[in-house]
Amino acid sequence: MSKINIGNRQLFFTCMGSGSPTVVFEAGLGDASETWTHVQSVIAEFAVTFSYDRAGMGQSDAAPIPRTCQDMVDDLKLLLAGARVSPPYILVGHSFGGMIVRLFASQHLDDVAGVMLVDATHEDRIAGFEKILSDELVERNRAYLNDPSHNSEHVDRVKSDEQLRNARQQFDFPLVVLTRGLPDELDDVWPSEDLQRVEQELQREFLRLSQNSSLVIAEKSGHFIQHDQPKLVIEAIRKVMGK
Repeated sequence: MSKINIGNRQLFFTCMGSGSPTVVFEAGLGDASETWTHVQSVIAEFAVTFSYDRAGMGQSDAAPIPRTCQDMVDDLKLLLAGARVSPPYILVGHSFGGMIVRLFASQHLDDVAGVMLVDATHEDRIAGFEKILSDELVERNRAYLNDPSHNSEHVDRVKSDEQLRNARQQFDFPLVVLTRGLPDELDDVWPSEDLQRVEQELQREFLRLSQNSSLVIAEKSGHFIQHDQPKLVIEAIRKVMGK
């Protein structure tokens, strides 16, 4: 565990294990690196592993806000270089972290050996939701998304979604999509089963990003598969690594 200065602020990271490639873990929105503690400790038994707290999370210094996916990709690139963690990387991203690792992979293709998406956020998620939500819920959702102060990391979601759309491309490396099998437990106002159906359709869209892709459904998991079924996550990482 350590901190590195990436300019005018420090980011906290944990690097464990030995070997190559390095498995880099990216947490979901509002989560610190501790969300990966168990999975990282197991993977570190046979590979180098790297997790970190994004700016303003956990033990890392804050950064100017609002933030975008591109800001986070730039931070990660600087942090890996500063920590002297050499590529190739296998990128593992949960939820919003899936957007970060995809953008990183698109911009640093030569550094990436594989990607694993853990119930990752799709940039067209909101458009898909709006097709089934009532006008009232659409307005409520847009009010939340259009104001970065409404999320814990002050992320400009609209701009970040656009960054992902502009960066879409085909990957040659292995891609594993791990998605939850259980819907979110929402109140009666939100159509949770219909929203889950849209989510599942978008998860399958990820498969088009690589000709070497596969889908795993965590039947007993909610959104945090790394907590509900960590063995599935570990097995999927092994698959990406070819172990």
